[in-house]
Amino acid sequence: MKKIFNICLLSVAAAGFIACSDNDDAGSGYLRENSVQIVSSKLFFNADAQKGGVKFNAPAGSTASVSEAWAKAEVKDDSVIVSVTNNAAPDSRAAVLTIKNGSDSTNLSILQSGAEFKYTGQEDIAVNDNDTALALPYTKVGAEPVIDVAEGTPPGIVASTEDKGDAFVAHINANKTGEPRTFNLVITNRQKTDTVTVTQGCLDDFVGKAYFLQGYDLLKLTPQTKDLSELLTRMSGTIKKNTDGSVVFAVSGSPMVVHLGFDPKTLAFSLTGADLLSSTPRGSGSLLRVTSVWDRDFYLALQKAISQIESQHNAGKISDADYNTFKQSTLPGIYSIFASKKLSMKATMMASAEDGVVMGLFEDSGANADYMSQQSGLAQMGFAVNSFNANTLGIYEYLLSGKKLTFRKPMLILTLPVFYHLLPSSGSAKPALPMPQKAGAGLSALKALIR
Repeated sequence: MKKIFNICLLSVAAAGFIACSDNDDAGSGYLRENSVQIVSSKLFFNADAQKGGVKFNAPAGSTASVSEAWAKAEVKDDSVIVSVTNNAAPDSRAAVLTIKNGSDSTNLSILQSGAEFKYTGQEDIAVNDNDTALALPYTKVGAEPVIDVAEGTPPGIVASTEDKGDAFVAHINANKTGEPRTFNLVITNRQKTDTVTVTQGCLDDFVGKAYFLQGYDLLKLTPQTKDLSELLTRMSGTIKKNTDGSVVFAVSGSPMVVHLGFDPKTLAFSLTGADLLSSTPRGSGSLLRVTSVWDRDFYLALQKAISQIESQHNAGKISDADYNTFKQSTLPGIYSIFASKKLSMKATMMASAEDGVVMGLFEDSGANADYMSQQSGLAQMGFAVNSFNANTLGIYEYLLSGKKLTFRKPMLILTLPVFYHLLPSSGSAKPALPMPQKAGAGLSALKALIR
């Protein structure tokens, strides 16, 4: 009897559908087939609310039950219809389905995956000043995300939001302030959030306003520089729109005019190298000022190389002729590489009511790689041309005499160039501009590169 009982247990463990009789006829045990026979089942679910079930063979009168409240079972003829609720939690869950017929029963596992959610849109979005329905797409299985306007956002910017099932739609009111404005939309799924920064504006919000172009002039950097503020340089001016539609930044107290591109889809200003800022009489010729676009590390590496060459010349290791060739030909040629219209920078503009400023940081436009990869001469000199990062704006001076153009010197090498405008509400408050350390422009790092 004991041996037969053990065999019965092993059979149940192995198959799950064999039962031992509770009857004992004249002290003898026996095996018999479970009356509940499973034909097919679909009990593995994703996180969405849905139905599956089991098809089985059994005598009439079978019942079904489930161990967890999030799943329900209903017997219909030779099937058990299993319904599961939506699982909004990130973790999967399990339950046990029990089908009984008389003294026989069969247990089956119900498994449901945890919820999945992914915001698939952009994190930074620009829209125009009109009433706008902004769609924020996502994918989800079982998740129950919600959207809200970030705390502290002034009322009246977002009229309403709605959930379309595969995207949230934020209905944004028209911007009639005359200035760009930036606010955040927060999509929350359980403890995880996605923050979408929206800037609303158009070119007219910038035109006619006083702006500053500010950064740290590397021409002022010496081993004796004690504080980064000693390098701080700022130009003031006004953004203007010409009759032909072109946009410029006219520098106050100077003939210089920086020609700007403007992308209304991203609210980004752009500039290029080789932009003629001004031409003023100088003797029998003209003094020209022209833009250049640099990687800060490239510029500092060049200054270090210049210092080494000057030391070798002073020590008699480089002849006067070779040194003059370097100064009069090689060096101007290197500088000219960065004064090219194929190099560009862009500043995506955003507004901060809290800081009282509209601001953008001129940085690499993403369109410089092809041009720089062709600079084999720079590569042979050790410059990492394939990792060029435009983060520094230069202004050169040239002398034009007849048809001869002669490089004079760099007038300004501005790293971390920030383009900003003080909002009327800011009063005399100093805006919170980008920290130089975040852009790798800490003083110790800069000085280390030129030693």
